Amino acid sequence: MSIRRSMPYLAGGSVLAAAAVAATLATGASAAPRSEAVDAAAARGISAQVVAAGAQNAVSPQFAAVEASASAMRLALAKAAAAAASAAAAAAAARNTVSSETAVLRAEGVPCDIYAVACVSLSKQEAWLLRDGRVVYGPVRVATGRASLPTPAGNFHVWYKVVDGWSTTYDAPMPYSVFFYEGDAFHEDPVTVRSHGCVHLSLQNAEYFYRFLGYGALVEVRY
Repeated sequence: MSIRRSMPYLAGGSVLAAAAVAATLATGASAAPRSEAVDAAAARGISAQVVAAGAQNAVSPQFAAVEASASAMRLALAKAAAAAASAAAAAAAARNTVSSETAVLRAEGVPCDIYAVACVSLSKQEAWLLRDGRVVYGPVRVATGRASLPTPAGNFHVWYKVVDGWSTTYDAPMPYSVFFYEGDAFHEDPVTVRSHGCVHLSLQNAEYFYRFLGYGALVEVRY
């Protein structure tokens, strides 16, 4: 094929130039630009790999730092859980110790401790008198406060006594009154009728309580 036929747009003085181009193509000189293009593409690929590797290396320390932080947090949580378990065990041991001490201090056969002089059980509706931790009188039947006006549970002390007591609130007699909490007292009244907060006793028992209990005597009311 002639140069004129393959490149019809070349004319006149351009024939020599066309011939030079054809010679260049024939000798493979055009491979250089193609090789350069391939090398450039390869270079770009290597560069991309280097950038990716660099990014991975840069991110890896961050992941390591995050993992280290997470490990530290897990360790801290484990220590906190162990401390909480230890505290709970200590609290349980303390409660058991207190329960044991309370059991030792409790007078035999009554819900009150050994220091009580008078003991009242709201659940049993019974009362006792004690001396040096031992029951010396009782149990005796009592009637404590009704649901709307209950006898309070707790530790109290005798603060007033009167043989011929009288309730100004209810305009009623209160023989052998021994007051231990505000307007509440041991006194004679039917033990079949719930009170307004006092502890009803039979006449005989009310008199005995009156004579036995001195000022300041500890009165314990328990459920």
